[in-house]
Amino acid sequence: MQGCVPHKPFYSCGSGWQIPERQTGTYVKEEKLCTAVKQQAMNMVEKIVFEPLADSHRQAVIRIFNHYVMNGTAAFSDAELPESFYPHILERVKGYPAYAVVDCRTGEVVGFCFLSAYKPVPTFRETATITYFIAPSHLGQGIGRMCLGRLEEDAVKQGIRHIIAEISSENEQSMSFHASQGFVHAGRLKNIGFKLGHTFDIVYMQKEIK
Repeated sequence: MQGCVPHKPFYSCGSGWQIPERQTGTYVKEEKLCTAVKQQAMNMVEKIVFEPLADSHRQAVIRIFNHYVMNGTAAFSDAELPESFYPHILERVKGYPAYAVVDCRTGEVVGFCFLSAYKPVPTFRETATITYFIAPSHLGQGIGRMCLGRLEEDAVKQGIRHIIAEISSENEQSMSFHASQGFVHAGRLKNIGFKLGHTFDIVYMQKEIK
């Protein structure tokens, strides 16, 4: 495991939107929300390190992914992946930024994130698809924002201008997260997924980065 190197925090506060204040029923202005988001990012920045995705992360990455396979439609596979599938992931991300997210305090892999080709032809060389999954024990701590920020920084360096997220229509939390980070709805394929005994849509969200 690499030593803990502080990372620049990444956050997006939206534009002009508000959230309800449960205690008073009033609304918290954007400035207060921004402060909370920034503080959350700063709290995590000293605890997380991004390690380039490698074979040494195989077991942890497959374990995290399989949690989502078995507990909803966030991961599209309908059966747990064996560890022998992991080289296919490494092949898929070749030439793109890909990281294991490691908790410095424990050395535990608590997530992974990567970009991959939207279509493997030069016509779409400026477009990439984003994937990230965070261990359930570390949800709600701003790690998703940090992953997105790291991948966006790398994408700019590689000349990638568009990031596409493919999201299950049942994953409202993911859609809300991406919307708050500047993604816009770009399309919807209805009832094309079938898992856990029912159909679901695939929602496409897109972000242009500069």
